[in-house]
Amino acid sequence: MQLISINIGTFLFAIAAVVTSVAARDIPSSIPPAPAAQGEADRFPDSETEGPGRVRFIFDENADLDSYESPESRSENGIVTPLTMSTGSEEVNPELLANPYFTDARKFNVGLDLYSAPSFSDGLIIFGKDAAMKIGGLVKADFIYDFDPIDSTDSFVTSSIPIGAPHRTNARFHARQSRMSFDTRWLTNDRLIRVYVEGDFFSDGNRFRLRHAFGESGSLLVGQTWTTFADVAAAPATLDFEGSVSSVNRRQAQARWTQNIFNENTTFAVSVEDTNFIIEPPMGITGEPRNPSPDFVTRLRYENDCAQYQIAGLYRVVGFQPTGQSVVTAFAWGFNMTGVRLITERTKVYSQIVFGEGIGSYRSLPDAAPTAANQAGLLPMFGWMVGLTHDWNDSLSSNFTYAENSLDTTAFQSPTDVKQITYLAANLIWSPMNNVKIGVEYLYGTKDNVGGDSGDAHRLQTSFIFDLP
Repeated sequence: MQLISINIGTFLFAIAAVVTSVAARDIPSSIPPAPAAQGEADRFPDSETEGPGRVRFIFDENADLDSYESPESRSENGIVTPLTMSTGSEEVNPELLANPYFTDARKFNVGLDLYSAPSFSDGLIIFGKDAAMKIGGLVKADFIYDFDPIDSTDSFVTSSIPIGAPHRTNARFHARQSRMSFDTRWLTNDRLIRVYVEGDFFSDGNRFRLRHAFGESGSLLVGQTWTTFADVAAAPATLDFEGSVSSVNRRQAQARWTQNIFNENTTFAVSVEDTNFIIEPPMGITGEPRNPSPDFVTRLRYENDCAQYQIAGLYRVVGFQPTGQSVVTAFAWGFNMTGVRLITERTKVYSQIVFGEGIGSYRSLPDAAPTAANQAGLLPMFGWMVGLTHDWNDSLSSNFTYAENSLDTTAFQSPTDVKQITYLAANLIWSPMNNVKIGVEYLYGTKDNVGGDSGDAHRLQTSFIFDLP
């Protein structure tokens, strides 16, 4: 992990040095963009329209760039010419942008979106022959104040509310949600391939950790990203990193196939995914959870310009191996139904219902618990969420989310096990300038235990977000 951090830091330092070097040159604004190679104009067309545009670095082995760069900056082998900077409003080749199956597209431009990948058509883009890479990311600084005890100080995990704990308050400042991403796309034999890698620092010791790492071409995606069981478009627009207690926000390795059916607005996806089984064995019985099969997930999604509706299903075999004995297995299943709709150009509503047996781990809750002195069974789970996001004007937005999640209980469970949790979030976010956001959010949650005890917590969070263009 330390080696990864060093490599990432070295790469970012090199990028910063190039930007500084290029920007420092005195290039008259009247100089036209660098000429493109034969056939390249069709793939990366240039526009003479003036404007702020975006910073673009163009690699072109055939371009005559003597008027832009010093001869010393050329590579010795002549394969790659020096970087040039363009600040016009050139358009990215549509072939690199449009794919009906690409993941995490920003469906509705309302409110805050911390779940989707950065837009590929804006910002810092490095171009090569038939290829381009978008460097994205953000710096997010969170200032948190808890009015009540809660053991999760960096995100609002209501299942961590300590019931019966002495009163205390807590202040916490961190920037662990800051991210860096690399979205690379290229054409091979007229076929578009995409590789996306993203990481943040939300880990022990603020070490860089993997969030997404996948490749996709056409209908096929392989790698780690949001589970097919989730719906990013229906994720709540919260400043809090945890989000709704029922919203499925798990990222895991998978192989997924997506295909249009019936019409261009309806897609069907099927995936084989990594699995994680959480069991609380009966008291006095030791052993290890086992994963005899991967998770098999399907989803059916309908979307148009103002709405998206999705139903996803999950099936898997889970297991537990008592010490010195054979593995005991069971079949787990679940459904997740979500919907998002624009009711005006500035207002969207979203909702979710999730239920099943043995799927608690998709919300970091137990999948199974004791049902007898020497026996355990899958726990039924039911959760729901409603929310509304509204843009008051071009620079102010708000979000309101309420959610509940409950697990069936048994007489053999520990009285301190979670029975039900709730989550409420309301915020106001101001964007004083492009790519800068300042927000304040009120959070409230409750927790009920199997034994009948309950507790609640109030939190106030202020966040400063700086998006990489």
